[in-house]
Amino acid sequence: MSPRLAFPLLLLVTALAALPGSASAAPGDEHVRPGEWSRNKVPDGWVLFETPHYQVQSQVGEDKARRLGQHLEAMLAVYGEILPFRKQLPTFVLKLFDGRGSFLAYNPGARNAAAYYDKSAKELVAYDSGIILGVRDIPARIRLVPGLPLALTDAEVEELAGLFDRITDSYLLDLGGVLAHEGWHQYFHHYTVSWVPMPAWLDEGLGDYFYTAVREQGEDGGYTLGKLNDDRLRVIQTAFEEGTFARFEDILEFEQADYYSNAQVYYAQGWSMVQFLMHHEDGKLRALIPKLIKDFKGSKNFRRSTEKAFKGRDLDELERQWVGWVLSTEAQDPLRELAVRFGDRLLPDDLEAPSSWRDRYLRLAVEAHVVDAEDAVDGDTDP
Repeated sequence: MSPRLAFPLLLLVTALAALPGSASAAPGDEHVRPGEWSRNKVPDGWVLFETPHYQVQSQVGEDKARRLGQHLEAMLAVYGEILPFRKQLPTFVLKLFDGRGSFLAYNPGARNAAAYYDKSAKELVAYDSGIILGVRDIPARIRLVPGLPLALTDAEVEELAGLFDRITDSYLLDLGGVLAHEGWHQYFHHYTVSWVPMPAWLDEGLGDYFYTAVREQGEDGGYTLGKLNDDRLRVIQTAFEEGTFARFEDILEFEQADYYSNAQVYYAQGWSMVQFLMHHEDGKLRALIPKLIKDFKGSKNFRRSTEKAFKGRDLDELERQWVGWVLSTEAQDPLRELAVRFGDRLLPDDLEAPSSWRDRYLRLAVEAHVVDAEDAVDGDTDP
């Protein structure tokens, strides 16, 4: 089976390999196949839930299948408000695995992805991250190492528990947002009816823009767009400090391979550029992205469409405005709150958490001047 073209939402933690390759049935699950399933051939342990445009194949029960299927169905209307699609949409598939192990057994090539869209099978493939549309059903991923002789009051222990919950919610991917991102790729593929990729910064940046869509209250509530993506904002602000971002005019020309060469930063940069333009005070700039995409639909040439969309614009001035917006926008960061509040008493070794969280905690504590860098040498700084 030849590799299938896919759009992955990357984990953004290491240098990235190629796009996910061909899916294969999980060991012992020969019926777990790409594409739609017949109702009388549903594999053991799986359930189906259907909406007007989605067949959700769920290994994690009907409730999560329903919530995610309804979310994706509603997001189709959100995408359509920005880019109306007048042709009939096909039935899409969401294949939802119960964990990362079964997800990778289905497609070993997706090892650097949290989810992906497969054009050939018209399916989104993902696994349960433990957080769905703001509801987490797994314990906090950060806690104190048991048995530490720390002098903490009951109130401080309670405060820490709240911070640990907020850190987990902030730093883990929400599966609802992940699928809103991938659902955009799915929608756009059918909008353009083309396998020609659009500008990487715009395609992935819009995906992350839709990641933060918030459902309004009420049964018939729509979605509010434009909520900050705090994780991406934290990353691009750090990239400015370290000088690892790309010039505005350069990233406009990036193809997918260029984008993946420094994926963690460029995903964040793409989101920030989309957010900046979509909510700019200048109405002409707010209209730039929809116009660019509509032109690309006809031209199938993203460089030509980009030149047309930005014609007459001073890109250096636009970059200065964008940088100013990023640096002046505050990102919510409960890990920073933890470092400021407890960094003088808790070293990274005192915390059970992913190593990247502990590394960031140490840096934030040093920045906040609550711990001396030399005194924190014993802290966990695993790469």
